[in-house]
Amino acid sequence: MKNRPNMLILSILLAICFGATAFSQNTTTRDIALQPGQLRLVPFPKEIRMLPGQFATAADWVLELPEGFEGAAQLIVEELGRAAGVLKVTHFVSKPPYLLRLYRVGATPEMPKPASFRAEATPEDYQLVVLPELIVGRSPGEPGLFYAAMTLCQLLRANRQDGNVLPCLEITDWPSLRWRCFQDDLTRGPSTKLPSLKHSLALGAYLKYNLWTYYMEYQYAFRKHPEIGPPDGSLQPEELVALVDHGKKFFIDILGNQQSFGHFRWILRHEKFAHLREQPHLLTPMREETYQLLDDLYSEVCPLLPFPMFNVCCDETWGLGEGPSKELAQKIGVGGVYVRHIQRIHALLKEKYGKRMMMWGDIILQHPENLKDIPPDVVMLTWNYSPLESFDHLIAPFQKAGFEFFVCPSIHNWSRILPDFGLATVNIRHFVRDGMKYGAAGMINTDWEDDGEALQGYRWHGHAWGAECAWNGAATDPADFNRRIGAVLFGEKGDHFGQAIELLAQTHRLPDMEGMNNGRFWRRDFLPAGSEEQIRDRAQRLLAIVRPAIAHLEACRKEAVVNAELLDSFLHGARRMELIGNRMLAGLEVKKLYQQVRDLPPAEAAKVVEKAISIVRQIRDAHQALGEEFARLWLADCKPYALDWTLARYRQYTAWYDEIIHCLQKARQNLDQGRELPSWEELGMQPPEKTK
Repeated sequence: MKNRPNMLILSILLAICFGATAFSQNTTTRDIALQPGQLRLVPFPKEIRMLPGQFATAADWVLELPEGFEGAAQLIVEELGRAAGVLKVTHFVSKPPYLLRLYRVGATPEMPKPASFRAEATPEDYQLVVLPELIVGRSPGEPGLFYAAMTLCQLLRANRQDGNVLPCLEITDWPSLRWRCFQDDLTRGPSTKLPSLKHSLALGAYLKYNLWTYYMEYQYAFRKHPEIGPPDGSLQPEELVALVDHGKKFFIDILGNQQSFGHFRWILRHEKFAHLREQPHLLTPMREETYQLLDDLYSEVCPLLPFPMFNVCCDETWGLGEGPSKELAQKIGVGGVYVRHIQRIHALLKEKYGKRMMMWGDIILQHPENLKDIPPDVVMLTWNYSPLESFDHLIAPFQKAGFEFFVCPSIHNWSRILPDFGLATVNIRHFVRDGMKYGAAGMINTDWEDDGEALQGYRWHGHAWGAECAWNGAATDPADFNRRIGAVLFGEKGDHFGQAIELLAQTHRLPDMEGMNNGRFWRRDFLPAGSEEQIRDRAQRLLAIVRPAIAHLEACRKEAVVNAELLDSFLHGARRMELIGNRMLAGLEVKKLYQQVRDLPPAEAAKVVEKAISIVRQIRDAHQALGEEFARLWLADCKPYALDWTLARYRQYTAWYDEIIHCLQKARQNLDQGRELPSWEELGMQPPEKTK
């Protein structure tokens, strides 16, 4: 690249064949009567003007893009290819200007009038014009032109009418927030494989995210301290380098992260670091070796990351001032001890690694008198995951103190069967809205996988909603977003995905479902406890929601032309919910059948017991099948480490159902031998002990 002349012209020539014959300029077709609001785009553009005419894609095409836009070109080619297109020849054009053109082979179309951008336009502003003979994308900078290409991809995937026809239109668009970031928790068990991480970057870029981060406690392959990261579940340095390079293709930067105070249990559990404990989970700021350890960790990550900021976390420092720092805390206060640690690592990052420090803002908000002692160039990450009506109290202190800040909502996936879609929708929308009001620099849409029982695919409704809110300042109606998102993510013709999400969001509010936490799935509710009427009502209410949701997800998967594998984790979670309802009803049925046995002749009684055994076996097999599917989905995206944490639970519960079957089989033997049956209570069926 360095040796090429500045004026070298590379062009991209695509011959895309959509049908047996090329479109004739004399062909007359009806205009597509679409209103802007009917388009399915995420994030939705700020301004859309519908134009007369339509763009028929059945032709051979030339695509021109600037040098360095290979990632965008590949995505456009893929969308054209899904309509039976064939790539013939590839060229590129030098830059600037930042221009995209798609036109027929052999044509010399006239350019539309020059783009008019707002006075405060940034390099992320763009314009996309679709005319009958030409598609043009323009921007003041490279990122904006990439976003024009992504909007073109979404038009092709989600908005073709009558087969292969697009409406003519003019889109002028720009982001509301400068930094739009999404996160992958890589340190609570699941450690995403490099191919899946790369796919996430591409999908995030498709939704116009420009920053990706990970959360890290211990699952990194530190060379200086190899005992920290598990061999089969750690992010490798070469993988981080590969992500930085891959992100460049999609105009996504990589934000580094390392816990640097609390949440240190998995490192401090090693005897080598025992002397650095303030608490079992908390580094002490009283030993110089603490800062040598942090320097060691930073030294293996910071040099790999060009992005100028780095997140040191330092949240949830419970127990600070109660260990070795107790005497100091009595003199300067817990807040003073906290700030002293912040100042040390700030100096280390800035002076040695040239990084601007970011930190979670929860602890310093508990010590507002010490806020003035935080270095002024620190970027504050204010977070809260509740569906609050107002987040002003979490934002205003940082804004008034002059700190640059990000708002950090969550997709609400931690420890849950499926994310709490309803709660996440409100949390993300309101937090971003209030962040805009106070001048936030950006958003980090967080993903947490606390109990390790997490899959990757079902994060994408929340991440897509976060992209929508960050781009549009949280002005979007969630119902309208749900109408659009299935077509944008999967290319479905209808809106099955959005309908499924709206149904599944209701399950977290159902009585006795514990917010659909994973613990609810592992509860021993097969053995009825309580009112039969209440158990039946709760199970039926759950199934009345979940079964149509599953039907919608299956319909979406059938229609999906891309990313269909993401739907499998949504389906897995929905089927876990369905199994809760099914086993509650099955338990009632088995108990009822068994209680009937004593009043029946032996031959009939034996048949009834066999029927009860068959019902239990079906429930047992359903748990086993879900465990096997969980393992398949996990290994498709993540490294093996920590998979057995969840599979052990499935094994234990299938073994428990085997014990129930064994108890019923012993009762059947009593019948065969002419002995009296034990009562239901005397069968000896006990729930399994909780797994660790």
